Amino acid sequence: MGKTAAAEISGESETAGDEQNFEAHGRKMRNIFLALAGIVILFTACQKENKGNRKNAVAKVGDKYLYREDLASALPNDINSTDSTRLATDYIQRWIHQELILQKAEENLTPEQKNVEHELQEYRASLLIHKYQEEWVRQRLDTVVTEKDIRDFYDHNPEKFNLNQDLIQGIYMEVPKEVDHSREIKKWMLSNKSEDISALEVFSFQYATKYDNFSDKWMEFSRIESRLPMEIINTDRFLRRNNFIETTDSVSAYYVAIKDFRVKGEKAPFNFVKDRIENLILNSRKMELIKELEKKIYEKGEEDNLFTIMK
Repeated sequence: MGKTAAAEISGESETAGDEQNFEAHGRKMRNIFLALAGIVILFTACQKENKGNRKNAVAKVGDKYLYREDLASALPNDINSTDSTRLATDYIQRWIHQELILQKAEENLTPEQKNVEHELQEYRASLLIHKYQEEWVRQRLDTVVTEKDIRDFYDHNPEKFNLNQDLIQGIYMEVPKEVDHSREIKKWMLSNKSEDISALEVFSFQYATKYDNFSDKWMEFSRIESRLPMEIINTDRFLRRNNFIETTDSVSAYYVAIKDFRVKGEKAPFNFVKDRIENLILNSRKMELIKELEKKIYEKGEEDNLFTIMK
């Protein structure tokens, strides 16, 4: 799978290496090009010196004009008059601000610094290439990723899924301090009997200010620890020695039942990384398709003598 699949997977909030580099590159190039295109469009009016009747101008900065027809083309058609007036005012102010800055740039930059033609050509080329790659991938990508595909990837690449955080499965409850049912709460929370879980649910509905049963899914222990009025110095040792937490502050009592855990450095649980692995597999397929495209185009160009390497 290459570099894309080689990143550590350590949590839903983390970036898995180059997992989405194809999409991210496209978004970056698209945003850059659209921003540049927006600037070009914004200044279209002021570049048309021979446009005609300046009575149609709605704003002027120096010897540059913003014309009514340019303003109209920049605004949506399906808006009411109030919104149209507001958007027009915003557009004019934006044009004035940017034209003033542009004039300062023209005055203070050297001719070499003001020559951006090469950058525009590079951005345009990158964007067009990416759009073509996207279309090629869209037409050919096998988007079906089976459970077996994911499981095989997980089993054959254990070193790629080392955790950099502690995870737990369990139950969290927070109740007002005056609610003194700690013995029953501990019994219910540590039990796997359906009647005890039902009793806990009823109790939590009546008394709990916060309740979260995540016995069937993994959660970062740091998220639970942050809710507790206590400091845990060594979470690895703590999790290995404790399956229940009970602590209080001046207002509330806090309870945590730890049903299962994984500590930093261990292999991430399959269910915790399942969705991420699916994305890795899909992204790897995309990159393979792009390599295939580049290879075919190069070989065809070589066959048709479309390029020459000068010596």
